[in-house]
Amino acid sequence: MRRTLARLSARIAPDAPSAASSSTPSFARPDTPATRPPRAQYGQALPHSHPHLFPRTLPFPAPPPLSLSLSGASAPAQADVAHEQLTPGIPAAEYAERRSRLMQSLPEGSAVLVMAARIKCMSGNINYRFRQDSNFWYLTGWQEPDAALLLESAPSSAKGYKMTMFVSPRDSVSELWNGPRNGIDGAMDVFGADQAFAMDPVALQAYLKTLLSSTSHFYLDLPSSPSFPRRSRSSSSSSTSSGNLLTYLTPSASSLDVFSKKSDFDALVKLLNDSKRTRALAPFVEKLRLVKSRHELGVMRKAGAIGSKGMREVMRFAEVGRSEGQVQATFEHLTSLHGAQRPAYVPVVASGLNALTIHYIANESLLHANDLVCIDAGPEVDGYVSDITRVFPVSSRFSSAQKDLYSAVLRVLKQCTSLATAQNGYTQGELHRRSVELLRVELERLGFNLRSGMLERLYPHSLSHWLGIDLHDTPTIERGTRLQEGHVLTIEPAVYVPQGDDAFPKAFWGMGIRIEDDVAVGYDSNVVLSAEAPREVEDVEAACAGWEEGVEIVKREVSEQMRRTQ
Repeated sequence: MRRTLARLSARIAPDAPSAASSSTPSFARPDTPATRPPRAQYGQALPHSHPHLFPRTLPFPAPPPLSLSLSGASAPAQADVAHEQLTPGIPAAEYAERRSRLMQSLPEGSAVLVMAARIKCMSGNINYRFRQDSNFWYLTGWQEPDAALLLESAPSSAKGYKMTMFVSPRDSVSELWNGPRNGIDGAMDVFGADQAFAMDPVALQAYLKTLLSSTSHFYLDLPSSPSFPRRSRSSSSSSTSSGNLLTYLTPSASSLDVFSKKSDFDALVKLLNDSKRTRALAPFVEKLRLVKSRHELGVMRKAGAIGSKGMREVMRFAEVGRSEGQVQATFEHLTSLHGAQRPAYVPVVASGLNALTIHYIANESLLHANDLVCIDAGPEVDGYVSDITRVFPVSSRFSSAQKDLYSAVLRVLKQCTSLATAQNGYTQGELHRRSVELLRVELERLGFNLRSGMLERLYPHSLSHWLGIDLHDTPTIERGTRLQEGHVLTIEPAVYVPQGDDAFPKAFWGMGIRIEDDVAVGYDSNVVLSAEAPREVEDVEAACAGWEEGVEIVKREVSEQMRRTQ
């Protein structure tokens, strides 16, 4: 590759040292030195507290080693820890650079508000595992709920902006149940805030009223369905006697969903909805997110390699009598063992006719002989996702018709992937139209008589979407955007042949075949982030047939581990 993807990231300069504002508002409740826990007890994993999560890895595009060790991985030597990173794979300086680039893209006199995600309840007071708002995480690396980030233009500053955070302060009772928090000192000392205050809706409301009166341009993303103030039955803490701004900006059930003076709340909401003063923030942040740095690409390469490992293993695992749900569980188990924090989305494990439902997620049928299995799954790793789809035969061997149709889709995938470079200058829409042309040729070669509108019945979705922190990343970026170095997108051609439809060759009835890879765009070439997932016919069949061999390998590893511990 003449111009490598390593060029995608400009030199990153660190934030200037941050300090708390000398004029602390009366509503602030900073942690005192006497109450601050040891540095290793900040709320989220950091290199000094969790060195095993911050190893130095091979540079992009090389995949990381993914050997499964039943004996557990030991923490890396001190010299091998990436101490400059704030989250695994991403240096603190890169988060600062993201904020600088955002503020440089806005007019002078601008201010930005980004709200962290709220806790979501699964049932009663049982919470789902927390996932941060994507734009908040992109700009901060902060992994706690109920927080706010404010950026204000400051041309005289070396950074060009002033950074304020409102965060949950340390609370010994809450931390007893839920673990340590980063606290106000962590927001400044670790995450680069110039000043930080305790999150209190009344305090945030007062700060915003002052800020809105002094800024010319205000950027934020308002909720599509606003929450209206409501009173709380509880008055046991200061937070439950305060305002409802958090509820309005980030709707979710919380003890903060109360207000003290509805007229103040209404006045601020009116200001926030003033179209002359406020604008949507997402398009500006997502324009930055669209082009991945070399650090981001390194994390995404890791996510692709882990997802690919899971694909190989489920091909070995699947056999007649097992269920789609067991295949799903095997994928999620193995990707977790290799470092994934969660699935990127609910996996599709569709056997037989279930594969004709594009987003089939019931995953409750049994696998039968002669079935094909379409699995669409990917892990989230260190904040970035992978999205991989593979099709394989339960019997370990494709039938003649299955092989023909699978090979046709695979050829379209490979041809479209080769076109996904900056030099070729395609848009997603143009790539999709090219995939339609290629697929038509392939299907007609197999005997399909495709009259007007018939191909759309067989291939009803688009070829690709952006990929990154989110599965369908940067939704404000138009599909007409031309591919550039650092873009990451999926390539996923497909054919779904209805059962019993005489308009199509009977040999292919009931087959749903989709093959999907994640592609990082370079200038005259690209990198397939999911390259280790088998996709050639002979590789898929070999992976399917290798389950018994894999069992024997695991048995030998277990036996060796037991021998060493005796």
